[in-house]
Amino acid sequence: MFKRAFFLILTFFLIIINNVQTTSTIRRNHETFQLLKETKAKVKHGAQCTSPSKYFAGSCYTYANTVPAPSWERAYNNCLSSSSTIKDSNLLAIESVDEYRFIERELIGLKSGSESVSVYIGLRKINSTWLWSNDIPLKETPVYRFWVDNNRDILAYDCGIMWLAKNTSVITPAPCVEQALRPYVCKQTIDRCHNHRSNCGKYGKCMDLPMKNSHQCQCRFFYTGDQCEKWSNQGLQIIIGSIIALIAFIISYIIDCDGSHDSWSFKKSNCEQYQSARLHVRNQSNFKRQPSKSVGHMAINSNCINSSTPKTKQRWCTSSFPLDVCQRQYSFPTKTGNLFLKEKRFIFIISSIILTILIFIIIINAKYYIKEILTHSTRLFQFCILYENNYYHNLLTLPIAFVITLLIIINQTRKEYYRLNKEKLSIYIPIPFNPFSKINRFDTMILCGIVSHEILEIIEELFLKTTQMKLLTMTGPLFDLIRQIGLIVIVGLRYYPVYSVLEISNDNILYYVLCSFYMWLDLILRIFEQVFCVQINSLVRAWKKIEQLKHDLATTTTTAATTMLMSEYESFHSEGSRGHFHRLRDRLSFRGTKFIATTIGSVVQPFSIHEVSSIPYHSLNWSSLHLNISMSIHHNDSQSTFDQFGIDRSIVCVFKYAPYYLCLTYICCRLTYLVIISLYRKFVSCDNAKNSLKKPLKHIYHKPIYSVNEILSIEYLYVRRLFEKSFQNLGKKHISLFKTLLHKIYRPNKYFHYSKQILNMYMIAFMLIYYLTFNILQNGFSIIDKLYSFVLIPLLILYDELDLPEPKPINMKYEMIFACILTAIIYFVQLLFGMKNYQKHMLDAYRGVFIDIPPRSAFKNVQLMLNNIHYPGYCIAHLTCGYIIIGNILFFVLIALHVLFKHLFLIEEIARTLIPILVIYLTTFIIQWFLSKTFFVQ
Repeated sequence: MFKRAFFLILTFFLIIINNVQTTSTIRRNHETFQLLKETKAKVKHGAQCTSPSKYFAGSCYTYANTVPAPSWERAYNNCLSSSSTIKDSNLLAIESVDEYRFIERELIGLKSGSESVSVYIGLRKINSTWLWSNDIPLKETPVYRFWVDNNRDILAYDCGIMWLAKNTSVITPAPCVEQALRPYVCKQTIDRCHNHRSNCGKYGKCMDLPMKNSHQCQCRFFYTGDQCEKWSNQGLQIIIGSIIALIAFIISYIIDCDGSHDSWSFKKSNCEQYQSARLHVRNQSNFKRQPSKSVGHMAINSNCINSSTPKTKQRWCTSSFPLDVCQRQYSFPTKTGNLFLKEKRFIFIISSIILTILIFIIIINAKYYIKEILTHSTRLFQFCILYENNYYHNLLTLPIAFVITLLIIINQTRKEYYRLNKEKLSIYIPIPFNPFSKINRFDTMILCGIVSHEILEIIEELFLKTTQMKLLTMTGPLFDLIRQIGLIVIVGLRYYPVYSVLEISNDNILYYVLCSFYMWLDLILRIFEQVFCVQINSLVRAWKKIEQLKHDLATTTTTAATTMLMSEYESFHSEGSRGHFHRLRDRLSFRGTKFIATTIGSVVQPFSIHEVSSIPYHSLNWSSLHLNISMSIHHNDSQSTFDQFGIDRSIVCVFKYAPYYLCLTYICCRLTYLVIISLYRKFVSCDNAKNSLKKPLKHIYHKPIYSVNEILSIEYLYVRRLFEKSFQNLGKKHISLFKTLLHKIYRPNKYFHYSKQILNMYMIAFMLIYYLTFNILQNGFSIIDKLYSFVLIPLLILYDELDLPEPKPINMKYEMIFACILTAIIYFVQLLFGMKNYQKHMLDAYRGVFIDIPPRSAFKNVQLMLNNIHYPGYCIAHLTCGYIIIGNILFFVLIALHVLFKHLFLIEEIARTLIPILVIYLTTFIIQWFLSKTFFVQ
């Protein structure tokens, strides 16, 4: 029983080591912040309270015991003349019980024995009423409880004193003039707003006026009154001006987005736009080959017929071809209509979403089952340790990948040998990625998302989990780097056969069956790891450290048995194990946990090495231990922003791996579909149908035909649709507001296809942004805390009035999560802008228009190839650096807005200047627009 309790304590200690170590930096920053804040307050008050004065509640108190006064009047005059610049210095007037205790205990000091002292205070009887020096009656103050009047019949006792003796102090009357000298206390108010801040109400601030010896309430810009409880006229005007500015901004936006085709519109018609584009292409110097007359005329005139154009233009349009030909411009044949349909892609996406939701439900609900099996979880811990180091995943999946790759090589080599009748046997090498291939581009992009997520996990382990790995591996940074590079190579080898199968144009049932089985196995292993290992990571690490401790102790025992005599070995049981454990304890302990290590050291001392190594720790109640650990680590001390909001880690893990599971389930469904459709084509379809399905219809395989009789050829329909701008309304169809806003950031065009290189690059970029966002929210507060502390300390020293939040995760959780979400949204929109510009530039290059991009002749061949190769790497690197920079900037902007929200005076001053300027500018813009539309045009 005692052994079990010992190992419970030991395990608890080893688990909380990592948690305390990760929060030690934050605690030190918090302690530095508090120390700096207290030191600043002391320096501020000490600079105004000169020695031997003491500060309390906005005032400086001086105990004049070295130069006592012969009378109350002399003491009163001495206090008035003690400060020439600040007039609010007077004989002591006590206004609260706390102030009385401060005078009694800290300023004058408690007396002992028969020692006693009496001091003059600012209390005087005027017209039979005892008044303080600030004209407040004594009976109306809380210190009236200390008043003792034993000399009511003596009329000469008109001045007040404070008498202190052992364990007692009172306020009592005394004569104003005595033969003996008496000390006195002067009170100099330096912060007149200390006791009057609440008098200014919720929307006001107390301002100290030392030259007037008073204070004043300064109301916010929108309020007025004695307690700032009323709306001010200026505030109402600013509110009205803000409403006018908002309306003017909306009107100006509508004017700017005006796309109507009425008499006021100066935009060209669709026909004029296409005619201008055609003339521009003709005038290009490098446009050598004249396009076909039929195709060129039809690409332009087809838009003239369907748009609202004059009849003369319609006659010119129909002059080249009969009327029935022009009427067929927008009628697609059945074969061509199916040309651009995606092959069951929507069904695959829906299926992957449903499977991902089911996986999430399994992972979230699995924690209840885990708590039941933790009592006998030794094998589970062993599995999770191996899975955490990628042993199980690589051990099961890598051999299968090698087998599939070997089968592909043998089979394709055999086919090539018999098809070409070669004399020499040449081994076929599968191509995992062909950037010039047009088949399965979407599937390759999805597979790239899976690979990029696993590589990002390896990079996370290398950079973000370095402090956690130091206790587990002490091999050095170079070896760890080589290990991570090896893991990245292994990830590429694992998905090499799937990439190769997707690049093969001919269907092969064997390839699809093996790859489908392989990807489903990979998905099951990943789900198993998420279900059983992610929930108990802290327990797994603690169990691993106990195993290491047990191995070290057993090794020490074996070494001692072979090198020592029996008598020395007996002494080693009592001393050697203790020293070894203390050395291990010193290596693991750090600031804040020494008392725990000491407790464990005292517990382990009665045990011998053999007893410690043979304790059945697998019988411990790991479930109760896990519960105690989760209760001991407070969520406010965690680095994770999700912990600050109380979000369960299983839910966080589910959302973090959401894109990965979507991609993985999509590939599984896609490969399963290819297996089914291949079987269907082999056993069910007839030979004619099978031959017709061999060559996909979404690509052009025959030579271009420029004959007039072939005006409805695939080339014509494809090119005519490709060069159309999808955001322009060629007919009278109304475009919704959502589509208008979407076309601002991204222009979808189903007749334009991105290359594999671009699709993979953007997939990696999207995965990187999503993964970075979750990792910063989960682990990135330590970096933010260092930067924030670096900026916070100078601001705290330079600006007294700024109420900056303390560098703790609980105080900045909203800024943290909003900064990450806004940064992710900004970069998602930026990626969409990039895809839109890439599409525009490529279409311009097809047309021969080189305005926004340089022409092909501006680059050398080698330079062009190098730029093409380096483009994805540069793009991802700049994206990562920009994400971190923009995220930090947004974080500090949100902190600044948080501070400005607390100090609304600055915002009101800015609004008072900015809003009238904005109203004038927008009003001027609207007036100029109406004048341009009506007066100047006419």
